Amino acid sequence: MKYVCFSGGNGYCGCDYEDYVAIADDTPESWIEQMSVERAYENAESYAHVALDDDFTAEEEQEYYDNLDFDWHYVTEEIYLENTN
Repeated sequence: MKYVCFSGGNGYCGCDYEDYVAIADDTPESWIEQMSVERAYENAESYAHVALDDDFTAEEEQEYYDNLDFDWHYVTEEIYLENTN
């Protein structure tokens, strides 16, 4: 097993996240990269109401999503267990 931490945020206080995931040893990094992007957008969707009012423009919405900050890195099994139990 490999252990990964996905992290990121959307620039608003309290909207940062860290997700710890165990994955198979043969999981390609391209898949991990794609999951990092998907998790960032899923997290951002849940907070969009904080950044965008009821009459936001398409440009404002695009800017919100363009400003996402996200990354991933491998962690040890010990760190994974500390953060998932």
